[in-house]
This record gives sequence, structure tokens and C-alpha cells, in this order.
Amino acid sequence: MTGFGKGKAAYAGGNIQIELKTFNHKYFEAGYKLPDNLQEIETQVKNTLKNQICRGKLYLWVHYEQLQDNSNDIIIDQKKLKRYYKLLNDIKKQLHLKDEISLAQLTAYSDIIVTKPAKENKKALFKAANMAISRALAALIGMRKKEGLALYKDLNTRAQTIEKSLQKISVYLPEEIKGFRVKLNKKAKECADKNGIKKERIEAEVALFAKSCDIAEEITRLKSHLANFKSSLKSAGEVGKVLDFIAQEIQREINTIGAKSSDFRIAKEVIKVKGEVEKIREQVQNVE
Repeated sequence: MTGFGKGKAAYAGGNIQIELKTFNHKYFEAGYKLPDNLQEIETQVKNTLKNQICRGKLYLWVHYEQLQDNSNDIIIDQKKLKRYYKLLNDIKKQLHLKDEISLAQLTAYSDIIVTKPAKENKKALFKAANMAISRALAALIGMRKKEGLALYKDLNTRAQTIEKSLQKISVYLPEEIKGFRVKLNKKAKECADKNGIKKERIEAEVALFAKSCDIAEEITRLKSHLANFKSSLKSAGEVGKVLDFIAQEIQREINTIGAKSSDFRIAKEVIKVKGEVEKIREQVQNVE
């Protein structure tokens, strides 16, 4: 399920802002890396997010707003500075350049001058980061709930559409058998003089036809699956996988009904149901 949330919290060094975004995904997957100064709480952060989000691809961004008088937090990464200098100097020698390497060139690399909280601010920073994440999560979950409500309405409507088709199929089946009997009687009457077809033979043929297209069991199971589906829709917790499994069972039963029946009206309803089931299976991949 998609969603976006933003949370902000203050600490001694300034403010920290966390942004969370999720996209549709079959499983939970975190696609982010915390900054160096938050690495110590990375496991804790991942567990917090995983406990709240069961499905979706999640991205996290961290933004800092440093206080103006917090100059002690601005440092030079000496190792990177020396590596960049050596790299530029090697290029200068290889290309026989006479230009001097300037401070402006070196500081143009954004990772040379870094902002790092002082050691005494770490505890405050971690507390603020967790608070910002909690606020961002609350906003994200709120948005996902709105999307979930829309998904619930859509899936419930599709289940009702399938129920209506099932009611029609239940009506059409006896009519199909009755129509077969009429056709068989007419054909038998036309051939009676030549072949002497008896009424018992006709009834036997009708019984055989009725048995071959009997879908009573499939209809009963379909009704049960639909009731289970609608009940699961209202359940709390992770129901996406359950709904997907039920949708597969509905698809299995409607395929059997389609294979058994030769009535064009039943075939029309079967096609309609298959279309709804396909859309349901697409949607439930996004349901948590």
C-alpha cells in the first residue's frame, strides 16, 4: 500500500525531520540506509518500522536543521580530503596540467565538510530521531488506512457482484436442464417412427445430462468462500495473504462451473466472475 508520512522533533543540536514513503509490494522491504550518526539505532528503527508495516516497499529520508551557534558540530573529513587531493594531484600529473589545486575545488565535494552531533548530544539525537519516526509512522499509517478503506469498498463491491452472478447461475442451471429435456423430446418425437425411442430412454439421457452439469457442490463452496472473503475483509491484522488464497479458491470453483455448463447465460456470468476475481487478486496484493 502506498503512503507518506513526515515527523519532526527537536534536540540539543537543532531539529531532525524524518520522511517515510511506502509503495505497493508483496512483502515488507526497507530500501534505505541511515546516516552515520544514527547507525547505532538502525536495528531498533528497522524493528519499529517492521512491527507497524507488514507489506510495502519502504523508503526513509533524514533531514537536519542545525542551530546557527552549533559550529562545533561542523567537521572536516580528513581522510576523504586527503584522498580527493591525491586523486586530483594524480590527474594533474597524468594530464601535465599546471593549474594549482585550490581549496575551493576540494570543498566542492559535499562529503568533505560534514555535520556531526557532538558526543554529548547523541542521546538527545537518538531520542529525537525515534520521536520523529513515531510521528512520521503515525502520519503514514493514517494515509494507508484511508487507502485501505477505499480498497475495502472496492473488494466488497466485487464480492457482491460475484454473489449476484452466482444467484443468476443457480436460476439458469435448472432452466438449462429443462431446455435439454425439451430439445431431446422434440428430437425423439421426430425420430420416434424410425427408432421407437422410449420415454424411459429420454429420461435416462436427461438424468445423465443433469449429472454431467451438476454444479450444486461448486455453488455451495463458492458461497462459503464468498462469506469467508467478506468476513476476512472486516478482520484486523494481516489479511492480504488470506484474501489472496480465498480468491484462488473462488477462481478454482468458477472454472469448474464454466467447464461443466454449456448454457450461454451461465458462460456469460462465469466470464464476469472471472474478471472480478482477476481484479480482486490484483488488489489484494496491496492489502496488508
